[in-house]
Amino acid sequence: MSEGQANIQSLDALRDMRLALIAYGERTENAIGELRSKIDRTMAWLQQDRPIYWRDQERRAYDGVASARIAYETCRMRTVGGRHSECIEEKVAFQRAKHRLEFCQHKMEVVRRWNIEAGRQVDEYRGRTGPLQRFLEDELPKIMAKLSRMIDAIEAYANIQSPDSGAAISLGSTDADDEVQSDESDGPANVIASDEQSETP
Repeated sequence: MSEGQANIQSLDALRDMRLALIAYGERTENAIGELRSKIDRTMAWLQQDRPIYWRDQERRAYDGVASARIAYETCRMRTVGGRHSECIEEKVAFQRAKHRLEFCQHKMEVVRRWNIEAGRQVDEYRGRTGPLQRFLEDELPKIMAKLSRMIDAIEAYANIQSPDSGAAISLGSTDADDEVQSDESDGPANVIASDEQSETP
């Protein structure tokens, strides 16, 4: 068989291949779309929601520390029977307020670090999936168009009467009864495809 020719045994196989490519494209597009949505939601959560939340918590923690310090200092200034109160509860509340502030500040730093790391991971993901995305958007439609033209051409060819046998060529099934019938000297039917084999994956 010379280059540029195809020995087509079953037209149904080409039709099945076209359907399989359509299903593959749809499933892959859906999967990429779902991942993109999850990434966008996660980045929005990290870049907008969390910083706003922890800045508000940090501001409240500052206010809590200020209020607890005032309460503690006020308590220490009071005297009962000429003796200063130990102010244990106020002191504990002051320490808790400071720990809360430190916790909020730590969370702000964690959010900042994760924003940087998440951005790096997203860039790497997009770089790795970019070729697949371009294939789905550019190459797959071209392959589908070529395959459709090939099927249309073979279907038209199959309806042409064979000049030697006078019988119509049938390519609709893989069963032995539906295979192309020809003289023993003719050999199997060869169909010349309009598109080069080297252009299909």
